[in-house]
Amino acid sequence: MRKDISLLILGWEFPPNNVGGLGTHTYNLVKSLVKKGIKVNLALPKGEKEIIEGVNYIELPKLSVKYGSKLNFSNNSNNIIEQVENYKKAMKIVKDYNFDLIHSLDWLTSDAGVYLKQLTNKKLLVAMHSLEYDRTGGHPWKYIEDKERYVTEKADIVVAVSERTKEEIVKFYNINPNKIRVIYNGINVNQFKTDKKKKFVLYVGRLTPQKGVDHLIRAFKIATKFTNDTYLIIAGDGPDRDYLLNLTISLNLQDKVIFLGRVSDEELVDLYAKASVFVMPSVSEPFGITALEAAASKTPTIISKQSGVKEVLDSAITVDFWDEYALADYIHGLLCYPYVKEELGEALYRKVTTLSWDAVADRYIEVYNELLQ
Repeated sequence: MRKDISLLILGWEFPPNNVGGLGTHTYNLVKSLVKKGIKVNLALPKGEKEIIEGVNYIELPKLSVKYGSKLNFSNNSNNIIEQVENYKKAMKIVKDYNFDLIHSLDWLTSDAGVYLKQLTNKKLLVAMHSLEYDRTGGHPWKYIEDKERYVTEKADIVVAVSERTKEEIVKFYNINPNKIRVIYNGINVNQFKTDKKKKFVLYVGRLTPQKGVDHLIRAFKIATKFTNDTYLIIAGDGPDRDYLLNLTISLNLQDKVIFLGRVSDEELVDLYAKASVFVMPSVSEPFGITALEAAASKTPTIISKQSGVKEVLDSAITVDFWDEYALADYIHGLLCYPYVKEELGEALYRKVTTLSWDAVADRYIEVYNELLQ
């Protein structure tokens, strides 16, 4: 197996400019690949970035992405289209760098990846971390849907973050399943900590319809009828913030639900460590790194059956996102039975210790070698 591979990764998010899991994935994968001897050229829009020793950063000209909610939640679709087009144009310069193959991330770099493949005749791997169908709750924006279909058709190999995502790529874009490899996300357990649990329920993530936070709030209302001395803490931001605030008020939960907005990495680690229960109630979730992060803190975790992470986090409690009474029952049970809560936290922790980013990098290197053969 070759390890002297020179790789070009077409990135978008990157710490500290994270929105969801894509930036976390990119950072940790690149760090592990470099450690294993892979030469990584990482193309990114202008912006502050954490430096990984050994990585050749390529700052793309005339491209300055507005990270966070300004990009992903903006109603100004023309800005997104313009940025995607600018990314593609920048490949005329990138083509002159030395690399063996192209690793493109999600639809945002789709046109650029295919265009660069045509310019250089190098093999293209595209990693699909989510689909527009998931992000929009089944109401895709055709522009993005077309980009996803185009890149999955033109790529030499497609990587999906879960079997769930693989099945959707086959279903929605009619891609041959033999062309798709499933590589799950990993976790650096040492980045997290455990602490004495406080009596609060935690959600971490974007505030969008896809994430099902309204179902969690309604379930929490039911749970408070039996467990009134607890709180729900919501860490994250997004276009549904005002709607969720109004829902909280309408349910008379304004003293029980705390909206923190976006929090720092240090604050997030502390929240995971102290939470009694973590809930990821997604309506549709390709993977769900936050569930791994909670498990790394020995925090009992409830995830929706509609999430990809359940394929690896088999100790987690699963519930249909819409079943608010069942979710309330699980929340109440974990809050009231410390022994069960502790046992579940330990089981989840044992599982995530096997899901390292080094193992993820090894799996990607196998696929790189498959392409280069």
